Amino acid sequence: MNVLFLDSSKLIMIQIAYKVSILASVLVVLLGVNFQLEAAEEANPFSAINKRNAFDLANEPPSRKSEPPPAEPAKSEDIKLTGIYRHRGVERAALAMIDPKKKTEPPKYIELAVGEKQGGIEIVSIDKKTGKITVKEFGSMRSLSFKEDTFKTSVSKSPRSSSKSSSSRSSDAKAAAERRASYERKKREEAEKKKREESSSRSSSYSNFSSAQRAEMRSTYEQLTRGKSEAEKAKIKEQFAAEFRGTSGNSKNGGDKRRSRGR
Repeated sequence: MNVLFLDSSKLIMIQIAYKVSILASVLVVLLGVNFQLEAAEEANPFSAINKRNAFDLANEPPSRKSEPPPAEPAKSEDIKLTGIYRHRGVERAALAMIDPKKKTEPPKYIELAVGEKQGGIEIVSIDKKTGKITVKEFGSMRSLSFKEDTFKTSVSKSPRSSSKSSSSRSSDAKAAAERRASYERKKREEAEKKKREESSSRSSSYSNFSSAQRAEMRSTYEQLTRGKSEAEKAKIKEQFAAEFRGTSGNSKNGGDKRRSRGR
């Protein structure tokens, strides 16, 4: 029994020693690889550049910042825009040149098209829709617009009238309106009166004819106005009425004469 126990313990020791030798060999291999890598890095002179990263290199490209829009050209205080118009198919800009040192003197007015130059002022662009133009003054670009660079003239305001004068004017206007209304009313009344007198005289003269004469006149009127326009009918009717009044007057005068002869 003792022999068997010793044999098993030796076997265990042998197994442990075998495992330890395997681990030791693996560690030796790993250490050898590490030493080789360190030696390769020491032999490479550019390895220090990668460690420092002097150029701030990264896996992702840096984001680009959006550039601000270009600033508008400087505005002029001595050039004012007075108008934009088209002459013979060419758009032109009207400018007022104001000398800051001579404010009491009137400004100098010039009219130029795109590309034209006068006195160091050159028109670069004209935009009639937006009311803006770009000029070049001795090499420097300037932008002018109706909104901010319009030439303003001094306009004197009339003094306000007193309340008394305004009330007197309103009363005069009211009286004039009443007189005009009275005149128009009187004129209408006279026209209506004249119309009534004409209609009554026409009816009285028409009543002087006999029924047969009236029927004949109606038939003649219908024949004359057949196929005529309303204006022509009205004209024929007036002529008929005039003839009827003359005939009626003659017949009446004749009857009076006959009555005077009988007497």
